[in-house]
Amino acid sequence: MPNYTIQQGDSLAKIAKINKFDLETLLSANPQIKDASIIRVGQKIQIPTRVADIPNKPNINTPDFVPEKVAQFISRARSASGYKTIYKLGAGGMNPASTRPVSPGNKCDCSGFVCWALGISRQTTHPLYRKFNGGWINTDGIVHDAKNPTGYFSQLDKAKIGCIIVFPGGRVNGITKIGHVGIVTAVKDGKASKVLHCSSGNYLSNGEAIQETLPTVFNRRDTIYAWYEGLS
Repeated sequence: MPNYTIQQGDSLAKIAKINKFDLETLLSANPQIKDASIIRVGQKIQIPTRVADIPNKPNINTPDFVPEKVAQFISRARSASGYKTIYKLGAGGMNPASTRPVSPGNKCDCSGFVCWALGISRQTTHPLYRKFNGGWINTDGIVHDAKNPTGYFSQLDKAKIGCIIVFPGGRVNGITKIGHVGIVTAVKDGKASKVLHCSSGNYLSNGEAIQETLPTVFNRRDTIYAWYEGLS
């Protein structure tokens, strides 16, 4: 991968946009960056120019059992909790045939967890994703997908059990933020009341990244609900 030297006025979100991929893709290619809002002039980063440049290759195996019903999907997702999973951006979700969503080191992030629970790899050859971000089913990709007529997800007006709740990355008050995604497990008045998700906040709270919690982290104007078309 070619190197790029950070210049005055740069942000990772800006660099990603110029290179026509999303922030999560850039961070996945630069695992040494722990906080997307903290970079310095003169710092060298790697710019992925093709899908193969991005770390971690998917296992082409598919799981023996792919959830087709909402109850199966949620049961599979819940089975991943309780193993002291460590939150790590860009980790997990590459091998849907595995019994757990994690990468080596017991690490996973929100997109990896959701993709694994659906029985799919977070890396895809679908043209919509390849054109948008090089072929990655992550938060920005899911939002883009849900707002387009083709792809895996359709946007919903209201929450329902088994749907995806997601918001994209971007800059908030001048600070670069990553997106987040989870699985709605309970609904009240058309809104999510419980969400199963993998997050750094969960991990910091009690050492388990995958937890079922209140949807507080999703209380944002840009949060949407989406339905995975492989579920009935």
